[in-house]
Amino acid sequence: MKNLTNNFDVIIIGGGFLGLSSAYELAKQGVRTLLLEAGDIGSGTSASCSGRAQVCEGHLDPLNIQLITDGLKRHETLEEELGQTYDWRKSGLFLIIRTQDSWNHWQNRASILTPAGIPTEVVDRKVLQKAEPNMNTNGLLGAVYAVEGMINPLKFSLAYAAAARRNGAIIQGNSQVTGFEMSNNRITAVQTKLGKFLCDTVAVMTGAWLPQTTKMANIELPICHTHAEAVVTEPIPAMIFNNVEISDFYATIHGKQRAVAIGVHPDLHGSVDITEAVTKTDQYHKRVSAWGITALAKELIQLYPFMDKVRVVRSWGRPTCFTPDEEPIIGWVPQLKNMYVAASLVETITAVPLLSEWMASSLQGKKPPSSLDQFSPSRFENGWSWN
Repeated sequence: MKNLTNNFDVIIIGGGFLGLSSAYELAKQGVRTLLLEAGDIGSGTSASCSGRAQVCEGHLDPLNIQLITDGLKRHETLEEELGQTYDWRKSGLFLIIRTQDSWNHWQNRASILTPAGIPTEVVDRKVLQKAEPNMNTNGLLGAVYAVEGMINPLKFSLAYAAAARRNGAIIQGNSQVTGFEMSNNRITAVQTKLGKFLCDTVAVMTGAWLPQTTKMANIELPICHTHAEAVVTEPIPAMIFNNVEISDFYATIHGKQRAVAIGVHPDLHGSVDITEAVTKTDQYHKRVSAWGITALAKELIQLYPFMDKVRVVRSWGRPTCFTPDEEPIIGWVPQLKNMYVAASLVETITAVPLLSEWMASSLQGKKPPSSLDQFSPSRFENGWSWN
């Protein structure tokens, strides 16, 4: 491809939501931008997710709240801006509550979220049953209700990629990074199987693979991952009317070698995405397992008995990353002068339209409208520990 030997202002590594949206924002401002993705564009973890633009499950500090509320607003006009649909729509969400502790926890969260602009309500079992008449609510206390967004994650990725290209960015798939050239505490070039590309700045946005990428520059970052699996059904008549998740997702999977945190998400065409079976592992892969599909099916049929005759048409597996404090890691790596990293958001889809604008400013040496210092990699300079 032409121009690949030029000296780029910014080279982004990783073709997921964060990388593609940042490439678009940079190119829109005239920054010479190259994005390198090891596989096909839209083939990684981002495009494999359920497509939820989450609103009520993250941290409650002002920065996270702003990323949710303002990011959600940006989605209302983003399809028109990008020139391509990604099936944006609003959806009800019910986080099912099974214990009194969870009920009390979410009552407290709702009292913070609602005044902050994220309407959240804890409802009893009767309200849940009316909203989801085909759900087996036996043993449930009720649910948390909110309105969130939904997208088609592959279309979302491809819309950003197309818009970035129209603005002059080079988006290069099947271009795995193999190393870096460095001088005077700076990365001067990125090496791939296609050749060497010169750069002023490198932005690593490879999700769960971020530690593997930065390690090639002798940078170790405290990102670990679990492996998540999901299945997708054939189209069915409308019998599930909202997104349904469990309210105690992290407590359910924390510290376990294997766990199921059931989530049910109907799409625009009648198929249902069922997440997720979670395995604690150090391996990176996109496979699914017999135990995962079986465990998901068992949980699903218990929640929605009518689904026992519905066929599964495909499945997916993906690594999902997290940090020790479960906050994103976003910012300049303190050990190098020109490496920027971004990974491990909770409400990634919700925040991407806003966060990518802010990161594009940071990558040009400008201050974003709101400080991202609380997400900085420098908070781990003195080491880290896993709970």
